[in-house]
Amino acid sequence: MVQNSGKTVCSSTFKPVNLPEPLKVEEESSGRPLAVRMPRKQVIKAIEDCWRIDDEWWRSEPVSRFYYAVMLKSGQRLIIYKDLVLNGWYQQTY
Repeated sequence: MVQNSGKTVCSSTFKPVNLPEPLKVEEESSGRPLAVRMPRKQVIKAIEDCWRIDDEWWRSEPVSRFYYAVMLKSGQRLIIYKDLVLNGWYQQTY
């Protein structure tokens, strides 16, 4: 059993985890991803799933993202998304 340290937990002690990381993506004219640079070019072998999230429309910076679960030719799987508000690509780990 863990002993009570007696310290008060405050919001400044929490740190975010799994923050999105900017990613360079080559895309088709339709916007679908073809390859990622991490740091070398990795070709996308297959898009296994895709979905869109539109949320928090009432805020000054709403969330509008198009996610892709991709398989690279190397066999690595990634979750990437295009931020449709900022027009940038990111990698998200879970």
